[in-house]
Amino acid sequence: MGSTLIFISFMYNGMKNDWIKLYLCRKPSFMSSERSYEESKFILFGVPFDATASFRPGARFAPMEIRRASENIEFSSLSGVKLADIGDLNLTNSVTWMLKRVSRIVGEILSGEKIPIILGGEHTLTLASALKVCKRGGGLIVLDAHLDLRDEFMDTRLNHTTWLRRLLERFEDLKMMIIGVREAPSDLTDYAEKKKIKILKANKIMKEYVGSIKAVKDYVSTLNEVYLSIDMDVLDPAYAPGVSNPEPCGLSPTMVKEIVEEICSIKLGGLDVVEVNPLFDFGQTSCYAAYFIYTALARNAKIS
Repeated sequence: MGSTLIFISFMYNGMKNDWIKLYLCRKPSFMSSERSYEESKFILFGVPFDATASFRPGARFAPMEIRRASENIEFSSLSGVKLADIGDLNLTNSVTWMLKRVSRIVGEILSGEKIPIILGGEHTLTLASALKVCKRGGGLIVLDAHLDLRDEFMDTRLNHTTWLRRLLERFEDLKMMIIGVREAPSDLTDYAEKKKIKILKANKIMKEYVGSIKAVKDYVSTLNEVYLSIDMDVLDPAYAPGVSNPEPCGLSPTMVKEIVEEICSIKLGGLDVVEVNPLFDFGQTSCYAAYFIYTALARNAKIS
Protein backbone atom coordinates (compact mmCIF):
# COMPACT_ATOMS: atom_id res chain seq x y z
CA MET A 1 0.00 0.00 0.00
CA GLY A 2 2.83 2.35 0.91
CA SER A 3 4.61 1.78 -2.39
CA THR A 4 1.37 2.51 -4.25
CA LEU A 5 1.01 5.83 -2.45
CA ILE A 6 4.64 6.71 -3.21
CA PHE A 7 4.08 5.91 -6.89
CA ILE A 8 0.93 8.01 -7.05
CA SER A 9 2.70 10.86 -5.28
CA PHE A 10 5.60 10.64 -7.75
CA MET A 11 3.22 10.74 -10.71
CA TYR A 12 1.36 13.71 -9.26
CA ASN A 13 4.49 15.73 -8.55
CA GLY A 14 5.77 15.09 -12.08
CA MET A 15 2.51 15.81 -13.86
CA LYS A 16 0.60 18.27 -11.70
CA ASN A 17 1.58 21.28 -13.81
CA ASP A 18 0.16 19.58 -16.91
CA TRP A 19 -3.00 18.71 -15.02
CA ILE A 20 -3.40 22.29 -13.87
CA LYS A 21 -3.11 23.56 -17.46
CA LEU A 22 -5.57 20.94 -18.66
CA TYR A 23 -8.21 21.63 -16.02
CA LEU A 24 -8.22 25.43 -16.07
CA CYS A 25 -9.44 27.88 -18.69
CA ARG A 26 -6.98 30.48 -19.93
CA LYS A 27 -6.48 32.65 -22.97
CA PRO A 28 -5.25 30.35 -25.76
CA SER A 29 -1.82 30.78 -27.29
CA PHE A 30 -0.56 29.23 -30.48
CA MET A 31 0.92 25.78 -29.81
CA SER A 32 0.11 26.47 -26.12
CA SER A 33 3.43 28.28 -26.12
CA GLU A 34 4.63 30.00 -22.97
CA ARG A 35 8.06 30.87 -24.35
CA SER A 36 9.42 34.38 -24.05
CA TYR A 37 10.17 36.67 -26.98
CA GLU A 38 13.88 36.62 -26.19
CA GLU A 39 14.31 32.84 -26.28
CA SER A 40 12.21 32.28 -29.42
CA LYS A 41 13.09 32.13 -33.10
CA PHE A 42 9.52 32.38 -34.40
CA ILE A 43 7.40 35.32 -33.20
CA LEU A 44 3.67 34.98 -33.77
CA PHE A 45 1.05 37.71 -33.54
CA GLY A 46 -2.50 38.22 -34.77
CA VAL A 47 -4.04 40.94 -36.91
CA PRO A 48 -7.83 40.89 -36.25
CA PHE A 49 -8.72 43.16 -39.17
CA ASP A 50 -11.33 42.82 -41.93
CA ALA A 51 -12.47 46.39 -42.57
CA THR A 52 -12.18 46.15 -46.37
CA ALA A 53 -14.13 42.87 -46.64
CA SER A 54 -16.20 42.86 -49.83
CA PHE A 55 -18.29 39.69 -49.39
CA ARG A 56 -18.30 38.04 -45.95
CA PRO A 57 -16.86 39.98 -42.99
CA GLY A 58 -15.62 37.96 -40.05
CA ALA A 59 -11.90 37.32 -40.63
CA ARG A 60 -11.20 39.57 -37.63
CA PHE A 61 -12.29 36.68 -35.40
CA ALA A 62 -9.80 34.24 -36.90
CA PRO A 63 -6.60 34.77 -34.86
CA MET A 64 -8.14 33.49 -31.62
CA GLU A 65 -9.90 30.58 -33.35
CA ILE A 66 -6.68 29.48 -35.04
CA ARG A 67 -4.97 29.55 -31.66
CA ARG A 68 -7.71 27.38 -30.15
CA ALA A 69 -7.40 24.93 -33.02
CA SER A 70 -3.62 24.80 -32.65
CA GLU A 71 -3.95 23.66 -29.04
CA ASN A 72 -5.89 20.57 -30.12
CA ILE A 73 -3.75 19.32 -33.02
CA GLU A 74 -1.25 16.52 -32.48
CA PHE A 75 1.95 17.13 -34.44
CA SER A 76 5.07 15.10 -33.76
CA SER A 77 7.83 17.15 -35.44
CA LEU A 78 7.94 20.37 -33.42
CA SER A 79 10.67 19.59 -30.90
CA GLY A 80 13.10 22.12 -32.38
CA VAL A 81 10.55 24.90 -32.79
CA LYS A 82 10.87 27.84 -30.40
CA LEU A 83 7.84 30.10 -30.81
CA ALA A 84 6.50 33.02 -28.78
CA ASP A 85 2.91 34.20 -29.14
CA ILE A 86 2.98 37.92 -28.38
CA GLY A 87 -0.73 38.68 -28.81
CA ASP A 88 -2.88 40.62 -31.26
CA LEU A 89 -2.71 44.02 -32.88
CA ASN A 90 -5.13 46.45 -31.26
CA LEU A 91 -8.48 46.66 -33.02
CA THR A 92 -8.93 49.32 -35.69
CA ASN A 93 -11.03 50.03 -38.78
CA SER A 94 -8.27 52.07 -40.42
CA VAL A 95 -6.36 50.15 -43.08
CA THR A 96 -3.47 52.64 -43.05
CA TRP A 97 -3.19 52.45 -39.25
CA MET A 98 -3.16 48.65 -39.42
CA LEU A 99 -0.48 48.57 -42.13
CA LYS A 100 1.78 51.01 -40.30
CA ARG A 101 1.60 48.99 -37.08
CA VAL A 102 2.16 45.65 -38.83
CA SER A 103 5.16 47.17 -40.61
CA ARG A 104 6.68 48.38 -37.35
CA ILE A 105 6.13 45.09 -35.55
CA VAL A 106 7.51 42.98 -38.40
CA GLY A 107 10.48 45.33 -38.75
CA GLU A 108 11.28 44.92 -35.07
CA ILE A 109 11.01 41.13 -35.28
CA LEU A 110 13.27 40.95 -38.34
CA SER A 111 15.83 43.29 -36.79
CA GLY A 112 16.28 40.75 -34.00
CA GLU A 113 16.95 38.02 -36.58
CA LYS A 114 13.66 36.33 -35.76
CA ILE A 115 10.88 35.15 -38.08
CA PRO A 116 7.38 36.74 -38.00
CA ILE A 117 4.35 34.44 -38.14
CA ILE A 118 1.08 36.33 -38.61
CA LEU A 119 -2.52 35.22 -38.10
CA GLY A 120 -5.00 37.23 -40.18
CA GLY A 121 -7.31 38.84 -40.61
CA GLU A 122 -7.75 39.85 -44.22
CA HIS A 123 -5.07 39.61 -46.88
CA THR A 124 -4.34 43.35 -46.99
CA LEU A 125 -1.94 42.93 -44.05
CA THR A 126 0.55 41.11 -46.31
CA LEU A 127 1.33 44.39 -48.06
CA ALA A 128 3.12 45.55 -44.91
CA SER A 129 4.67 42.29 -43.75
CA ALA A 130 5.92 40.95 -47.09
CA LEU A 131 7.31 44.36 -48.03
CA LYS A 132 9.82 44.16 -45.18
CA VAL A 133 11.15 40.77 -46.30
CA CYS A 134 11.13 41.57 -50.01
CA LYS A 135 13.11 44.77 -49.42
CA ARG A 136 16.03 42.69 -48.21
CA GLY A 137 15.98 40.49 -51.30
CA GLY A 138 13.53 37.76 -50.39
CA GLY A 139 11.08 36.22 -52.84
CA LEU A 140 7.31 36.03 -52.34
CA ILE A 141 5.08 32.99 -52.77
CA VAL A 142 1.32 33.35 -52.36
CA LEU A 143 -1.19 30.51 -52.11
CA ASP A 144 -4.51 32.04 -53.16
CA ALA A 145 -7.62 31.45 -55.25
CA HIS A 146 -7.37 35.05 -56.51
CA LEU A 147 -4.63 37.20 -58.02
CA ASP A 148 -5.35 40.26 -55.82
CA LEU A 149 -3.91 42.48 -58.56
CA ARG A 150 -6.77 44.92 -59.08
CA ASP A 151 -5.79 48.56 -59.27
CA GLU A 152 -9.02 49.66 -57.61
CA PHE A 153 -12.03 47.96 -56.09
CA MET A 154 -15.19 49.50 -54.64
CA ASP A 155 -13.71 53.00 -55.01
CA THR A 156 -10.57 52.26 -52.99
CA ARG A 157 -7.02 51.41 -54.02
CA LEU A 158 -6.02 49.80 -50.73
CA ASN A 159 -7.92 46.64 -49.86
CA HIS A 160 -7.81 42.86 -49.93
CA THR A 161 -8.11 42.69 -53.74
CA THR A 162 -5.43 45.31 -54.51
CA TRP A 163 -2.69 44.72 -51.93
CA LEU A 164 -0.42 42.75 -54.26
CA ARG A 165 -0.53 45.41 -56.97
CA ARG A 166 0.43 48.04 -54.38
CA LEU A 167 3.35 45.82 -53.34
CA LEU A 168 4.55 45.27 -56.91
CA GLU A 169 4.52 49.01 -57.56
CA ARG A 170 7.41 49.25 -55.11
CA PHE A 171 9.59 46.74 -56.99
CA GLU A 172 10.90 46.44 -60.52
CA ASP A 173 11.95 42.80 -60.37
CA LEU A 174 10.32 41.10 -57.39
CA LYS A 175 10.57 37.32 -57.63
CA MET A 176 7.15 35.89 -56.94
CA MET A 177 4.82 32.98 -57.59
CA ILE A 178 1.07 32.59 -57.05
CA ILE A 179 -0.25 29.07 -56.51
CA GLY A 180 -3.84 27.83 -56.61
CA VAL A 181 -5.50 30.56 -58.69
CA ARG A 182 -8.84 29.58 -60.24
CA GLU A 183 -9.72 32.11 -62.97
CA ALA A 184 -8.95 35.81 -63.43
CA PRO A 185 -9.86 38.69 -65.78
CA SER A 186 -7.53 39.08 -68.76
CA ASP A 187 -6.34 42.53 -67.66
CA LEU A 188 -5.04 41.04 -64.41
CA THR A 189 -3.31 38.10 -66.08
CA ASP A 190 -1.75 40.54 -68.57
CA TYR A 191 -0.43 42.63 -65.68
CA ALA A 192 0.91 39.50 -63.99
CA GLU A 193 2.71 38.53 -67.19
CA LYS A 194 4.16 42.03 -67.50
CA LYS A 195 5.50 41.74 -63.94
CA LYS A 196 6.88 38.24 -64.69
CA ILE A 197 4.80 36.61 -61.98
CA LYS A 198 4.76 32.83 -62.19
CA ILE A 199 1.19 31.53 -61.87
CA LEU A 200 0.36 27.91 -61.11
CA LYS A 201 -3.40 27.45 -61.47
CA ALA A 202 -5.41 25.03 -59.37
CA ASN A 203 -6.70 23.08 -62.37
CA LYS A 204 -3.15 22.45 -63.62
CA ILE A 205 -2.04 21.28 -60.18
CA MET A 206 -4.92 18.79 -60.06
CA LYS A 207 -4.26 17.50 -63.59
CA GLU A 208 -0.46 17.43 -63.36
CA TYR A 209 0.23 17.11 -59.65
CA VAL A 210 3.72 15.58 -59.74
CA GLY A 211 4.88 18.06 -62.38
CA SER A 212 3.38 20.95 -60.42
CA ILE A 213 5.20 19.98 -57.22
CA LYS A 214 8.42 19.82 -59.23
CA ALA A 215 7.69 23.29 -60.64
CA VAL A 216 7.33 24.65 -57.10
CA LYS A 217 10.52 22.90 -56.02
CA ASP A 218 12.46 24.26 -59.01
CA TYR A 219 11.20 27.79 -58.38
CA VAL A 220 12.03 27.68 -54.68
CA SER A 221 15.57 26.58 -55.54
CA THR A 222 16.13 29.97 -57.22
CA LEU A 223 15.46 31.86 -53.96
CA ASN A 224 17.70 32.54 -50.98
CA GLU A 225 14.79 33.49 -48.71
CA VAL A 226 11.03 33.38 -49.05
CA TYR A 227 7.99 35.08 -47.55
CA LEU A 228 5.00 32.73 -47.69
CA SER A 229 1.41 33.99 -47.61
CA ILE A 230 -1.40 31.44 -47.38
CA ASP A 231 -4.89 32.67 -48.20
CA MET A 232 -7.10 29.86 -46.98
CA ASP A 233 -9.46 30.19 -49.95
CA VAL A 234 -6.76 28.33 -51.90
CA LEU A 235 -8.49 25.24 -50.50
CA ASP A 236 -11.66 23.95 -52.06
CA PRO A 237 -14.73 25.10 -50.06
CA ALA A 238 -15.58 21.44 -49.42
CA TYR A 239 -12.58 21.38 -47.07
CA ALA A 240 -12.52 25.01 -45.94
CA PRO A 241 -15.93 26.70 -46.08
CA GLY A 242 -14.91 29.24 -43.45
CA VAL A 243 -13.27 31.85 -45.66
CA SER A 244 -14.31 35.33 -46.71
CA ASN A 245 -14.30 34.77 -50.49
CA PRO A 246 -14.73 31.06 -51.31
CA GLU A 247 -14.00 29.80 -54.83
CA PRO A 248 -15.01 26.34 -56.11
CA CYS A 249 -12.61 23.76 -57.55
CA GLY A 250 -9.70 24.44 -55.22
CA LEU A 251 -6.86 22.39 -53.83
CA SER A 252 -7.02 19.64 -51.22
CA PRO A 253 -5.36 19.98 -47.80
CA THR A 254 -2.85 17.26 -48.73
CA MET A 255 -1.81 19.19 -51.83
CA VAL A 256 -1.33 22.40 -49.86
CA LYS A 257 0.62 20.56 -47.16
CA GLU A 258 3.11 19.18 -49.70
CA ILE A 259 3.46 22.57 -51.40
CA VAL A 260 4.13 24.26 -48.05
CA GLU A 261 6.78 21.67 -47.24
CA GLU A 262 8.58 22.39 -50.52
CA ILE A 263 8.43 26.15 -50.01
CA CYS A 264 9.71 26.00 -46.44
CA SER A 265 12.73 23.90 -47.39
CA ILE A 266 14.72 27.16 -47.68
CA LYS A 267 15.23 30.11 -45.33
CA LEU A 268 11.84 31.43 -44.24
CA GLY A 269 11.68 35.21 -43.99
CA GLY A 270 8.09 35.32 -42.78
CA LEU A 271 4.70 33.61 -42.96
CA ASP A 272 1.10 34.67 -42.75
CA VAL A 273 -2.17 32.76 -42.90
CA VAL A 274 -5.12 34.94 -43.84
CA GLU A 275 -8.83 35.10 -44.72
CA VAL A 276 -10.04 32.43 -42.30
CA ASN A 277 -13.63 33.35 -41.43
CA PRO A 278 -14.85 31.41 -38.37
CA LEU A 279 -18.43 32.65 -38.80
CA PHE A 280 -19.03 30.30 -41.73
CA ASP A 281 -17.96 26.89 -40.49
CA PHE A 282 -17.56 24.76 -37.36
CA GLY A 283 -13.83 25.25 -36.94
CA GLN A 284 -12.43 23.06 -39.70
CA THR A 285 -10.81 25.95 -41.62
CA SER A 286 -9.08 27.17 -38.47
CA CYS A 287 -7.76 23.63 -37.93
CA TYR A 288 -6.27 23.56 -41.42
CA ALA A 289 -4.76 27.01 -40.90
CA ALA A 290 -3.05 25.90 -37.69
CA TYR A 291 -1.92 22.67 -39.32
CA PHE A 292 -0.29 24.46 -42.25
CA ILE A 293 1.59 26.71 -39.83
CA TYR A 294 2.76 23.62 -37.94
CA THR A 295 3.87 22.11 -41.26
CA ALA A 296 5.86 25.22 -42.18
CA LEU A 297 7.50 25.49 -38.75
CA ALA A 298 8.45 21.82 -38.60
CA ARG A 299 9.92 21.80 -42.11
CA ASN A 300 11.84 25.03 -41.62
CA ALA A 301 13.21 23.94 -38.24
CA LYS A 302 14.92 21.01 -39.96
CA ILE A 303 17.09 23.31 -42.08
CA SER A 304 17.98 25.76 -39.30
